[in-house]
Amino acid sequence: MRRLYLIRHAKAEPGVGQDDYERALTSRGRADACRIVSALVASEPAPAVLIHSGALRTKQTAEIFAAHWPRRVELQEEIGLYDATKDMLFARACALSDSVDCVGLVGHNPGIGELAARLAGTGAHPELRRLAYKFPTCAVAVIDFDVAAWDDIDPGRGLLARFLTPAELEAETD
Repeated sequence: MRRLYLIRHAKAEPGVGQDDYERALTSRGRADACRIVSALVASEPAPAVLIHSGALRTKQTAEIFAAHWPRRVELQEEIGLYDATKDMLFARACALSDSVDCVGLVGHNPGIGELAARLAGTGAHPELRRLAYKFPTCAVAVIDFDVAAWDDIDPGRGLLARFLTPAELEAETD
């Protein structure tokens, strides 16, 4: 069994007047990331590694997630995830090391959301519909694959185990 966390970076500063790659998280983005990972920690196993694009907002999101899990989560930077299409991200997921069975990719839309919709073929229908409709900042799709190796994953064959968004957590506390 393989588990893939697809994580869109948390809310970042507007890109006006600065390099897009250097956009940092806003205070709301940091708070959203803390709330999302806290909800995950309560019920989901930690990934062995979080691979981020290297853009400041993905790096900061990955660091917040890694800091909250009770076991050590390795962080890796991979610039190829920046502006990656769903096809590029799919190829990267298929090339993950088989030595780890639980990995997270921290990236950008539209690629990360499109990949989640492409991979998730089964799961709770309301969550599948929400995922296909919108993949907001700091959303996380947890997708399970009943395969022995990462290169055996196929589009539409993943089980959407969880789809979590900041708005969902806000609604639960109201």
